[in-house]
Amino acid sequence: MADNKEMNVTSNGKKKSKKKVIIIVAVVVVALIGVGIVGVSVIKSMTASMEEAMSMMAGEDDALYTVEKVDVKQEITTSGSVIGLEKNAYTSPVTALVADVPVEAGQLVKKGDVLLVYDTTDLGDNLAKVQLQAKSERAAGNAAYEAVNEASGKVKDAKAEIKDLKSDIKALNKEIKELTNTISTYEAKIKVANAGKSEEEYDPTAGLTAKELKQYNKAVSNLEKKNKSLASKQEELAKQEAIVEANEGVKVSGSEATQISVSNQLSDMNVNEAQEQVDTAEAGIVALADGIVESVEIVKGTYANETQTLMTIINADKIGVEFSISKDDLTAVTEGQKARVVIADKEYTGKVVFVSRVATMDANALGTSSSGGSIKGRIELDNPDENIFVGVSAKAYIFIGESVGALAVPYSALCTDVDGDYVLVVNDNNIIERKDITVGLYSGDYYEVLEGLAEGDKVITEVTKNMKPGDEYVPSMAAPGMTMY
Repeated sequence: MADNKEMNVTSNGKKKSKKKVIIIVAVVVVALIGVGIVGVSVIKSMTASMEEAMSMMAGEDDALYTVEKVDVKQEITTSGSVIGLEKNAYTSPVTALVADVPVEAGQLVKKGDVLLVYDTTDLGDNLAKVQLQAKSERAAGNAAYEAVNEASGKVKDAKAEIKDLKSDIKALNKEIKELTNTISTYEAKIKVANAGKSEEEYDPTAGLTAKELKQYNKAVSNLEKKNKSLASKQEELAKQEAIVEANEGVKVSGSEATQISVSNQLSDMNVNEAQEQVDTAEAGIVALADGIVESVEIVKGTYANETQTLMTIINADKIGVEFSISKDDLTAVTEGQKARVVIADKEYTGKVVFVSRVATMDANALGTSSSGGSIKGRIELDNPDENIFVGVSAKAYIFIGESVGALAVPYSALCTDVDGDYVLVVNDNNIIERKDITVGLYSGDYYEVLEGLAEGDKVITEVTKNMKPGDEYVPSMAAPGMTMY
């Protein structure tokens, strides 16, 4: 067969019969016999025609399925609920009064949206207090300590400035050298162009194109600026070196210096910490990524304490479905398998990212020793969008396997006994035969046949207890009691 067909849940594989044609033939023959207007030869002729029509009907029998190559895709169907696979818990970085909470549970938020606003009044007052304390502690030192501290600060600042100035001077010298080389190149061209000319004939622009002359003048101007900047930097360098030389000799005892240093460091730490809290509170809490607010644990007008969880937000890019499967399907489902998910009539693609190793007992299975419970799993959606609502139900289809160009039979044709799976087929002589088969994937109402059947075999789909191998097959649509001559 040239083209394969794909089987699905709605397929039935049945073909339309020509029942009406056969019934009409039978009625005509009976009528003719009844009125006695036809001879034996005519009856035989009509009977032959009827048998031919019955033979044609057998090929179109609703209860027969002609085996052909199809594509079989197997999926496990289950249900579940939409969940957030990744959540962010937002904690309070400071202890402060909450001025506003502009979000609520269930709300969509975008990255950068404001989630919480602090009242920074108390933190600002604390900062001012710490700053005054630090100033008071610094002023409590004697003149010597202050002099040492001041001298030390001057040396530290001067050395930092000296380092930057030396770096700037080095860069300026490099630029001046490059500009000087550029100017020398252009002046050499001018000199060559003026060779042999008298002083009156000398042309300072000779030998240069308009573009080169422009570049030459620009280089001369830049060189003048760089030289001025260099002189200024060198002057400032000398000044900073003098500061270092004048203050490095200011000394006090080791214990006195330690006391001053520690006191100042503690004061600075307190001020910095108070300033950081104010800055953090003024920034408030903002969303780190697009998401869905799952819960809010703080309200306006209350104090948020440090490390307290304020709210939980589901990452909008990490949405999935939690599903359950029976123990019978456990071996067929593994992490990484592709899946389809239908949420509110919209389909999404995804993959299985988790299969639990612990079975969950169903409520109606408790106390039943034969029940193995169900297995939980999760599917991550490839491209979740704003149309998804967390917590709603979803239908999940987990892709198990696919067989392209496979032989298949309807589920209704499959029989099973102690010897295994088999089907009943009708051979070319209209005799019923048993054929043992090996089945593979199943798709909807169809089973893939791995062994036992050939393309074109006619399989009985409506098997009754009276059908036995070796018997003549009587089409299911034949009228009861009809005798064929």
